[in-house]
Amino acid sequence: MSISRLAAAAIGLTCAAAEAAAPAPDDVAAAVADGRITAAWSPVAGAGSYKVRVRPKNGIVPFAWDEYAAAAPPFTVASMWALGGVAYEIRVAAVDGEGRSAWSPPVTVTAPALPPAPPGAMFVDHDPPHPVGGVISAKLLTYPDANEESQWAWFACEPDGGDCRLLPLDSGTSRVRLVDPEARGKHLRVQVDYEKDGVFYTAQTALGLVVAESPAPSPPAPSLPPGCPEAAPAPASDAFESGLDIVTHLYVLESQSVSFEWDGGWGGGAFAALCNDLVIAAPWGAILSLDPAGRVTRHDAAVPMNLEEFQAHPDWSDDRGSRRFRVADVLLKRRPDNVYEMFVTHHYFTGSCVRFRLSSTTVRRKRDGVAVSPSWRTIFDADPCLPAFHRSFHEAGGRMLEDGPDSLLVVIGVHENGRAQAPESHMGKLLRVDVATGAAETLALGLRNPQGLARDADGNLWATEHGPRGGDELNLLRPGANYGFPLASYGVGYDGQAGVRPATAAGGHDGFVRPVFSWIPSIGISALVENDARWFPLWRDDLLVASLTGPNDSAGLALFRIRRHGTTVRYVERMKIGDRIRDLAQMPDGRLALLGDFGKVSFLEPSRRCDRDSRRLGNVYAIGCPPLEAAAQ
Repeated sequence: MSISRLAAAAIGLTCAAAEAAAPAPDDVAAAVADGRITAAWSPVAGAGSYKVRVRPKNGIVPFAWDEYAAAAPPFTVASMWALGGVAYEIRVAAVDGEGRSAWSPPVTVTAPALPPAPPGAMFVDHDPPHPVGGVISAKLLTYPDANEESQWAWFACEPDGGDCRLLPLDSGTSRVRLVDPEARGKHLRVQVDYEKDGVFYTAQTALGLVVAESPAPSPPAPSLPPGCPEAAPAPASDAFESGLDIVTHLYVLESQSVSFEWDGGWGGGAFAALCNDLVIAAPWGAILSLDPAGRVTRHDAAVPMNLEEFQAHPDWSDDRGSRRFRVADVLLKRRPDNVYEMFVTHHYFTGSCVRFRLSSTTVRRKRDGVAVSPSWRTIFDADPCLPAFHRSFHEAGGRMLEDGPDSLLVVIGVHENGRAQAPESHMGKLLRVDVATGAAETLALGLRNPQGLARDADGNLWATEHGPRGGDELNLLRPGANYGFPLASYGVGYDGQAGVRPATAAGGHDGFVRPVFSWIPSIGISALVENDARWFPLWRDDLLVASLTGPNDSAGLALFRIRRHGTTVRYVERMKIGDRIRDLAQMPDGRLALLGDFGKVSFLEPSRRCDRDSRRLGNVYAIGCPPLEAAAQ
């Protein structure tokens, strides 16, 4: 290094008026060791501190500089993992006492190649060719503990495999890549550098061609069901409370919530979207509606449950009845003339026992809101009628799904009576109910407490189910299948015994249909939807599962995203919400609506507060983001 040149550059500077000179080009040196970049230079007269900038050099688009403050030379960029074989540019600025600075010209250092990882080190999810806007995920297999501490990079290479250039960097150590428009017509390569036992390794995998398809579009304008008015932005309202951003693997989510007077304590209750409104049934039968401005209307109509007579009965228990006797689900089906039939599954006290019932009424969409008819029709009563003591109607299940124009699928829980295997009982069964006649056909059995029911785009029928102590399940429901309860479960009995009672296959599902996925410990599993990709294109076809709570906050109080290929689960992501989520729905405009216990509705959508990297990508990450100015040079 030429200290004399530095001294000459500083001649004539005064402490009060002149800014510190930039380090001379041949006075800045950089080196890479242990994956870290270290910059060195000689002290500059008049400099009170220094700044160091680093950026990858061989990128497919110019990268912005990462800037760090340095008190004195040398300086190691502790947060920069220098990828093996990648060149980096480094600049140094001397800062005077008034904050003025001058930058040196960039110098280049190339990180040495690292020892290759063992064969088969990396697993890549998705086969070529890769469309622009598609998603690829990768995972380190040979040393899984390094996945969170490794550095991942994605390259676009010429078809012959040469001239590989870095694609724009995602934040953090992302193992998931949204295929960039800049990679169109090129071949992708993924590289991961990681450290094990003090040695750094590189794993590389060629991924194949990026096909020349257009970038994934931003979500379309809301497409409302027939009979709904044109969508309009919700009026500004202080009824909504903004929540904290929820950081997920592929999105940062914004939340808006509104709370209102609830009915029936906690436990039970459901809702359904009607155009841009929500129709809500509280646990003890009150009917409310929530409009896009956050206004809550309480309707005179209520679900017929004979609640007052039951509360006067000697078998009523405030501590248990408020949780067990409940509305289980709500489903809206459009009929002619802009009228909707609202189906509700719920309990009904007959005066001596408790029925699990399917009832319906009509709902009309009016210019000034929603009108609910007070006239109800009983469609179906499940057998047997349950004893009125407070635990006999626990584990109710009750989710519904349309099944053609004239029937519904209904899953009913065991209600703690152990009759999931009994053919004469409707408890613990998947039923097809004719809504005109009330006739019920048993399609599957051996269910405990089904809390979610959804059909995916391929026609597969999925259900979420509470296990006993542990073993919450995601099941693929098939006609004629037996899911094992109470003879088999991955959970255990609440009495502390292994398995459930009577149990012939404790802790397993031998002889019965096994769940596709099971949560141990339990998450307090609840509602289920398939994402339709309008607002969340990176979650296309993913299943979204809500949860109440588990043995601790690290299990429940969350939304779970299930990435699947067909009927195989690839991975499950937990997104902490912090509330018990009783029901889940996707609005016509694509937002996710969450119904919490105690009377709270939250809406989730991708954050519009975009960072520099997301704007640069120019694709679905940039929803609602302003245009990006040219990257800093």
